Amino acid sequence: MNAYASPHNQQDNFGRRLEEVMSSVEFEVRHAVAYVDAEIVPQVRREAGILARVLSGHLDRLAEKLHPQSQPEGKQG
Repeated sequence: MNAYASPHNQQDNFGRRLEEVMSSVEFEVRHAVAYVDAEIVPQVRREAGILARVLSGHLDRLAEKLHPQSQPEGKQG
């Protein structure tokens, strides 16, 4: 930079550069949010549904062990 540049000119350059950086950051954040919405969220929902079903099966088997619905004849718990 020119040693004789006016402070006003330096502030204008800084302001312009700051606007460019902020615009770039805004673009990248929007891109990241769109990616998360399009790719990550649906995958998490699918996997959460699968996990809920698996966990439900485990809990059902545990409940059956703790409190059997019906006992075979001749057997008492």
